[in-house]
Amino acid sequence: MKRLTILIIPENASQTKQLKIPKFALRSLAVGSLFLTSLLGYLVFDYIELRSIRTSYKKILAENQGLKGEARLLMSNLDEVKNSLQRVQDYSEKLGDLTQLKVKKFSRKTGIGPLTPEEFRYAEKNMTENTAQKNLPLGIDMDKLVFRSVFDRVQSIGNRANRNALEMQKLLSTLSQQRSLLSSIPSATPVDGWITSGFGPRISPFTGQKTMHKGIDVAAPMGTPIYAPADGVVIFSGAKAGFGNFIMIAHGYGVVSRFGHNAQNMVQPGQKVKRGDQIATVGMTGRSTGPHLHYEILVNGRYSDPKKFILDIQ
Repeated sequence: MKRLTILIIPENASQTKQLKIPKFALRSLAVGSLFLTSLLGYLVFDYIELRSIRTSYKKILAENQGLKGEARLLMSNLDEVKNSLQRVQDYSEKLGDLTQLKVKKFSRKTGIGPLTPEEFRYAEKNMTENTAQKNLPLGIDMDKLVFRSVFDRVQSIGNRANRNALEMQKLLSTLSQQRSLLSSIPSATPVDGWITSGFGPRISPFTGQKTMHKGIDVAAPMGTPIYAPADGVVIFSGAKAGFGNFIMIAHGYGVVSRFGHNAQNMVQPGQKVKRGDQIATVGMTGRSTGPHLHYEILVNGRYSDPKKFILDIQ
């Protein structure tokens, strides 16, 4: 077949028309139709794909906006945390300064030296720097992170938290030492009585000469309980020339308390005592003009006025 003949018969017409189409034209028409159909299919598919990509882009854009909002909120919260840590640090420094001031003031008054910071120095060696970067998984470049600023802020806050923790550790160490120091200070009245002779130069009731009275005399009825003025360890309990029944207690920090003329000693050497424990009773053993307690305090081997330590005695 070389060509295709198409008959056209008009309605109510006597003549017919013939349309002769060559074979090559038919082939070209078929190829063109197939091409147009393929092109139309590709365009429809591409349009559907573009709509899908556009939908995904809008979704990603919305998520990105949400992440930016969350990042701003996170930065705001981090700023609040940083401000809170700063307040903690400020309070810690003020409390530390006040604490050290009280220690120095006490040192000037009593002669007991201020506390040393050796106990907490090891902590300075264990401070963790670059916390955020150390916690990153292997293979992640900090410089390529989207929220690099957030990680930097977290790192800064982490370092600040470590420094605050160190300061608090120092403060707690100081307070712990002060608690130990305070429990060792002979601040309680050892006996319920009244002072008849104070610390310092006086006329001896036995020789009539001016001598140094190395403690205070507290008069009280025979048998009145004598209490430990602070925590410590008994280092002597027995007879001592001139003082009769005598007790010595070491309280630490170079502080030693001594009690003379006791009627009865109720503790033994090596015994640990707490502030308020009864250690003896008032008597007049040794050289004494009447029942009383002779009470001495030594700081680093030097006699000190016991009234400087006692908080509840006139």
